[in-house]
Amino acid sequence: MSEMTDNPLSLLIDLERCIGCKSCEAACKQSNALGPHTYRNRVMWYGEEEKEAEPFLPSILDFLTVTCQQCERPACLRACPVTPKAISKDPETGVVQINEDRCTGCGECAVACPYGAIGYNAEKHHAVKCDLCAHRRAEGDGPACASVCPTTAIQFGHRDEHLAKAEEEGRTVLDTDHFLQKPATVYFTRQDEKDRSATAVPKLMADDRVRKNLNADSLHGTYDKPTREKAEEAPATKHKGGCNICFNACPITYELRDGQITNIYGTKEDPIFKGRICPKSQMTLQMYNNPDRLLKPLKRVGERGSGTFKEISWQQALDEIASKLIELREEFGAESLAIQAGTRTGMLNIMGAVPMFADLWGTPNVAATEPFCDLGKVVSLELTQGSTMLANVYTPEDIGSAQMYVYIGDNQAETRPVNFGLVNNWRLENKAKMVVVDPRQTVTATKADTWLPIRPGTDMALGLAMIHHILSNGLEDKRFCDTWMAGFTEWRDFIFAKGYDADWAAKITDISADMIRSLAEEIATVDGCMIFLSRGINQHVNSAQTNRTYLFLAAITGNYGRPGGGYFNVTSEPDWKSPVIPENRKPARRPAISKNPAAWVEAMLGEDRYPIKALITGNNPMGQWPDLNKARRAVKALDLVVHMDLFRNATSDHADYVLPMASGIEKGGTSRFAEDRRIVWNDKLVDPPGEARSDHWFWIELGKRMGFEDVLEERFKDPRVLWDEVLRPNTPALNGISTERLLAQPSRWMRMPVKNEGDVPPDTLYQEGTTAFEAPEGHRFPTPSGKLEFFNDALEQRFAEMGLSALPEFYTEKASAHLAPTLQYGEDEVVSSFFHTDAFVKPGALVEAQAPVASEFDMELVTGRPPAPHFHSWTHYFWQAQEMWPQMYCQIHPKKADSLGVADGDHVTVRTANGALTVRAWRYSGIRENAIFIPIGWDEQQPYHPSEPLNQLVGLALDPISQQPNLKLHMCTVKKA
Repeated sequence: MSEMTDNPLSLLIDLERCIGCKSCEAACKQSNALGPHTYRNRVMWYGEEEKEAEPFLPSILDFLTVTCQQCERPACLRACPVTPKAISKDPETGVVQINEDRCTGCGECAVACPYGAIGYNAEKHHAVKCDLCAHRRAEGDGPACASVCPTTAIQFGHRDEHLAKAEEEGRTVLDTDHFLQKPATVYFTRQDEKDRSATAVPKLMADDRVRKNLNADSLHGTYDKPTREKAEEAPATKHKGGCNICFNACPITYELRDGQITNIYGTKEDPIFKGRICPKSQMTLQMYNNPDRLLKPLKRVGERGSGTFKEISWQQALDEIASKLIELREEFGAESLAIQAGTRTGMLNIMGAVPMFADLWGTPNVAATEPFCDLGKVVSLELTQGSTMLANVYTPEDIGSAQMYVYIGDNQAETRPVNFGLVNNWRLENKAKMVVVDPRQTVTATKADTWLPIRPGTDMALGLAMIHHILSNGLEDKRFCDTWMAGFTEWRDFIFAKGYDADWAAKITDISADMIRSLAEEIATVDGCMIFLSRGINQHVNSAQTNRTYLFLAAITGNYGRPGGGYFNVTSEPDWKSPVIPENRKPARRPAISKNPAAWVEAMLGEDRYPIKALITGNNPMGQWPDLNKARRAVKALDLVVHMDLFRNATSDHADYVLPMASGIEKGGTSRFAEDRRIVWNDKLVDPPGEARSDHWFWIELGKRMGFEDVLEERFKDPRVLWDEVLRPNTPALNGISTERLLAQPSRWMRMPVKNEGDVPPDTLYQEGTTAFEAPEGHRFPTPSGKLEFFNDALEQRFAEMGLSALPEFYTEKASAHLAPTLQYGEDEVVSSFFHTDAFVKPGALVEAQAPVASEFDMELVTGRPPAPHFHSWTHYFWQAQEMWPQMYCQIHPKKADSLGVADGDHVTVRTANGALTVRAWRYSGIRENAIFIPIGWDEQQPYHPSEPLNQLVGLALDPISQQPNLKLHMCTVKKA
């Protein structure tokens, strides 16, 4: 063997930054054209032996990227029996490579490798392993895994550079050379002072701690071949755009060859994200040539629910849908049509084509997914600061300058990995503190200094107690309170009068009074605290009041309208204004049955003020609505159901017509709007498959059959025209953000608000000395008073109509009725004043805490998003997402599992008052002992690992103020199946 380099190329893998998102796996497969069950790297979830979780010191879960160590004395090379050998080591770089043409697939190298880093390509019968992306290095680039890593947990360079970095930052390098191979890869341990489990990495590389029962189920069915092989020699063109799946709206670069999408990368030139993307963005590559895509319009020919359809033309589908709608309008009124446009349909439809059609038709029963996601936040922001636009932005000068990050009901590491990567890096660089409040130790909590396993539904009590402690001890920002808060005195006096102190909250939240006081003091005294909230706060019947409580907490501590301090709750919206429709074209209409689509079911069953007889939906309500069993009965009772989507799902079998739709770059349009007010534009780059069409094309064509073509114009089928001439002019915050200006940006994004074409997009909003967007001169906030408004007579009157008070009286879910007041709904409905369109709402009255009632339902069912590779039902059609996280599961505490005789991977049946579901068990110490967690997103129609949907366990109870449903807490019983 020739002399080898003393400073080989290598990867640095930082366990303090890794969040187990598997973006590196996705990048590796994409870059190297690897199919199912073929790996060059893998990310393992692991922990120490099961032990009691220690709140306040997260240590249950860690992650390990297993890849080739590029050893100086590679065992694989020595073991290779082929002559000449199929494995070689580059003397200049130190990289170990496999010559796949020579490899016989004998497996000797895989057996010899002590790190488990050799994979196998069963289709071509040869071994595979990481060579640090030799083809990318030849083009002057680095390994794909390092280029996309959302948290910079993987970095590429030379071994000496990594070791010098460790010394400079005071980091400990893990000793992985127990096998005397002299590996080049460098692992940084978790932060030393936290005594993390990462010290056990060498033992864990043996694969005995990987949760194989959750990660290694075999795929079945067909899947698309890796596309890099299809057109590798064709010239490539690259186009900037954005991911249109989630609220991160990451800038991405699409690579096209011969008219096909062959790669999806992060945009390296972006000044903030620098090419970092999560696995979902990359795996949309598997959407554009997916064999399960809907290709032609389908018409039901069997009984509803039978799933039997025949192909028809678009003309027949549109003519028949229009004819049936007109028939139903004549008999039952225009309001008998309900429309739910899911976020998949895009902002051009949600705020453009759909409301235009609905206004012209005359139905108020229109919704997107906002009533399930964040309407509690939207209402609270409008009431308090007069705008739905969040203040802070992801820059080093703003969010990056915070000295503390508090996450409450927000698992950002898995839901928005790239944003969390920014925050986590700033945390490490600035030695900032991180606290996570959540019933389970989420991936976000694994990076925190403190994890507080709160009782679900009691976050408002925690906020009130922290406010009480701050005000009792004079820790508030007095000048801000006196100058910029309307209703401060009323809230303060009310909280004191009610006795909402830490001792009161401790019994309700299951967090010690001392810990509550300590957290309150830290938030009040640190120089800048970012408070992140999300679905864990929003999806409760106290949604609006809980959001208002944390807005108040941010305000009294001076963490409002300043860099490095603020309130965040995805996403940020631009104070939408409805498209302008001539008044003489708008039919008179009754108020909506409800702001929340799940509450339409009574009208669908003919048991409300007026009937709903038809549903057109662009998402998967029959997999996602709460009280799902009743919802399915209601939808089956309708006279017309039209389902528009990319794939068949649970809703399709309930439909009369299933229509094939385009997505993302098949139609063009904006991304979803990011929490830091970014808007990313995608041009149409490829044709949709088969006869798929954009959603706005459908509404314009349907409108023609109703005589709406003079308003819902043909030219609006062009997404640029629809944005520039309909959405943008009607919403002042968007008026200066034309498609021309978006396309001129290096990464195709801009931040709102921008009123005029030449205006500079702002960074942090609502800073002292500034005038808020569209507000009178000197108004720091766009409210009537120019202050944050928490209480006044007008607010109190509006809340009183809902049976509540504008003062923060605590109440929670019925599951905790023995601890605190709960809601009791009245029989009579009123028209709510909290929405921009009229909708009926059932007011609630508070019922004092009741004595506990014996019940078989003795455990807390907590729901939420699955790990980072999945997003609702979209990703369940991507073979690689299924390979990463195939089956529906529940996390259950080992003590509870032991009492039930449940081992890892056993099936358990979870039952609530609403239904039952059988899932696989994941024993996990990082969860409340009397709680289980089950993720959303699965349904019976998915091609790989179908499952009955979670929401058949979930009942329907709504926040009277925001109409958000309780999705987060139901009592259940668990038994071994």
